[in-house]
Amino acid sequence: MRRFACLIALAALAACSSESTAPASTESLDDLAVDLVQQFDATNAAAMDRAGIGGSEFPDSLKLTAEQKARIQALHDAYQVANQADLAALRAIELEVQAAIKAGKTREQVVAILAKAEPIRARLSASMAKLQADIWAVYTPAQQAWITSRGRGDASCSRDILKLLTPEQARQIAALKDAFAESVKGHLATIKAVGEEARAAAQAGATREQVNAILRKADAAMAAIQQAERRLAAAILDVLTREQKNNACLVRVLTGA
Repeated sequence: MRRFACLIALAALAACSSESTAPASTESLDDLAVDLVQQFDATNAAAMDRAGIGGSEFPDSLKLTAEQKARIQALHDAYQVANQADLAALRAIELEVQAAIKAGKTREQVVAILAKAEPIRARLSASMAKLQADIWAVYTPAQQAWITSRGRGDASCSRDILKLLTPEQARQIAALKDAFAESVKGHLATIKAVGEEARAAAQAGATREQVNAILRKADAAMAAIQQAERRLAAAILDVLTREQKNNACLVRVLTGA
């Protein structure tokens, strides 16, 4: 499932809204990964998963059902609950790193702070891999084939590609994603509720037609999320320079395109 690291991590920049200031020291810290949480925070990924919640890129013949969306949302929610303590600890370390850089601490001091995050990152990496595998299992074989054919998770699309963004761009994109996540909360809640209603009806012996009728209650919410995703992708592209827009990997990580 390694090839799907980009897919779920793309929503990532939501954790990067904190401002960072270049250190007073002349030592270069550019090669250090100081954005610790973005790879693992699945809160916005639940809303931004381009082949998961919303699924705006799937062709109509392969679009996710409300039941699939509800299952994927539930997986993200469960991941967030199970890893709440580790995510909070990682955020605390990230803030400590940012404060150290702002205060002009040496490279060795910053590296020492970052080292505290390694065991936490290892645990979260395992949890994220399981989340990705569980979401992958929700897709139909045809949906899986479509994602694979799109070249998802190209090895060159690592989280390091986000270093091409300026701090101001990162803040702007984070704000756009935060606004998006807030705007679709109600729709996601509707999808989750409809999925639970349909599942309960099926367990109670409802016919397939009756279950489908329940699932259709989520159609408007699904369409609204898809439209919001498209607007978000367009807004993110407006933040990028012409050169950045020509970087297919960067665009793919940020927008799922």
